[in-house]
Amino acid sequence: MFQPEFSLPVALPLRFFRIAPIWLALVAILAFSLDESDWQQRFSPSMLAITHLLMLGFVGNIMIGALLQVSAVLAGVRAKNPLFWGSQLWLALQSGTVLLAVGLWQMQLIWLQGAAFILFASLGGLVFWLLIALWRSGVATPLRWAIVGLGLTVLSGTLLVSLLSTGWPTIALHDLLRAHIALGSMGWIVGLIVAVAFTVVPMFLVAPAWPSRLNRYLSLALLATVLAVVLDARLLILLTLPVLSWFLTLLKLLKQSQRRADPARYLWGWGGFNLLLVAVLTPWIDELSALFDTPSQAPVILAGYFLFAGVIPIITAMLAKIIPFLLWMEFRLQVKSGGNLRHMGQLFPERWLRKLAYLSFTMSMSFLPLYLFASKAIPIFLLIYAASLSYCLEKALRVQKKAYFS
Repeated sequence: MFQPEFSLPVALPLRFFRIAPIWLALVAILAFSLDESDWQQRFSPSMLAITHLLMLGFVGNIMIGALLQVSAVLAGVRAKNPLFWGSQLWLALQSGTVLLAVGLWQMQLIWLQGAAFILFASLGGLVFWLLIALWRSGVATPLRWAIVGLGLTVLSGTLLVSLLSTGWPTIALHDLLRAHIALGSMGWIVGLIVAVAFTVVPMFLVAPAWPSRLNRYLSLALLATVLAVVLDARLLILLTLPVLSWFLTLLKLLKQSQRRADPARYLWGWGGFNLLLVAVLTPWIDELSALFDTPSQAPVILAGYFLFAGVIPIITAMLAKIIPFLLWMEFRLQVKSGGNLRHMGQLFPERWLRKLAYLSFTMSMSFLPLYLFASKAIPIFLLIYAASLSYCLEKALRVQKKAYFS
């Protein structure tokens, strides 16, 4: 149930949202320094660093900001001093991301150990607190399974650093790597996208509610499937089932949406389709690798497509609805009646989202040919998208502030 009275101070999630495009711009700048061999090797130091800057700095900040806000308004979960604790979490996430990227780029264990400590303490602490708070709230939200996915991602990453530093735990490195990738991409990122979609799609696209059984069990089924894959890579093909169930239902709801011209509708559909496509192709990664001169290109392409064509379109749709809603709700709580801010469309006009959608579609559809024939152009698209997204966020804030004095 939506509980706006428990909404966090808008400055808290916005802090995470606003810094995300900055991280993306940094990734783009660093990517200009990659040579052709770096683009082909997913485990090269520079590619590992850039991957974690993307997943922690860009995607991670957006996901954590959304998680905090959605947990508050759906389950009434918020700290007694949210701005203080939120700022500590924000600082830990940024500093941990910097240390991790430096450690991976230079392959220096001291930086990796510092990053592991900060990220495990901060994100692990967040997971523990959220799970306890959700249990006490008595609200059976699918968010809890995405939170478990985050916790396991952080744990597996910490164990990777421990394995490289001390040789403990006695787990094969490739098995632990597979676990970390599966948990981070499907257990945490896709898990949170699925959980957030249960609220965001019906609410902002004026669509029917998700089927109650799917709402109750799908997130758990997704996490259980990811855990099965962690234990046995031969079960990768099973990942298709929960993602397919989610996507087919998403398509049905989008078809019934009363906001048929809303660009967010197409972004959700396109992003969902590509997440499903990645889930379908992943079990055949060895066969796909045989199609390329350098076999390691296939995992890089699949990971890049996951981000460009799956995650970014959905993130764009989410932010274009969540941010104006938060700003409008904050304004209305302080200005009970009147004022020039009459609806959310004034904060984030549909034409902005349409332009972001065109850019997102262009990036996703051009990723493969650019990667194969003009990899140096990929950072240019990232810079343009980062600047465009940041402009929209900052402009929405300025519109809200201006409304207070009009």
